[in-house]
Amino acid sequence: MTNSQRLYEVRPRKDKRGVDLISDALPFGQLWYVKSDGAIQYAKFYSHSHDAVIRVYDAAGNVTETHEHAGILQIFGLTGRTGSSRLFSYDLNPGAG
Repeated sequence: MTNSQRLYEVRPRKDKRGVDLISDALPFGQLWYVKSDGAIQYAKFYSHSHDAVIRVYDAAGNVTETHEHAGILQIFGLTGRTGSSRLFSYDLNPGAG
C-alpha cells in the first residue's frame, strides 16, 4: 500500500449484528452495515477519486478478502502532477491540413 491509497477495513461487530467499515477517510471514522457487500460498495464509491485497498476480516482477525480499487483519476489517465491527460488530447479538426 502506498501513501496515496486509502485503507478501509471491514470487520465483524462484536455484538454479531453486521460489520463495521473503518477508515480514517470516512467522515465519522466508522459505519455500520448489515452485510460486508454494502460496506465494500460504499468504500469503493466513497474513494472514487482515490486508489483504495479494502480488507475484509473474519472474527478471528484474519484477512479473508482484499479488494483494490483504482481511483477515477488513474482510470482516465489523469496524473494530477502534470495536469495533463491523453483522454482530452484529441484533434478537434482532423480533416484540416
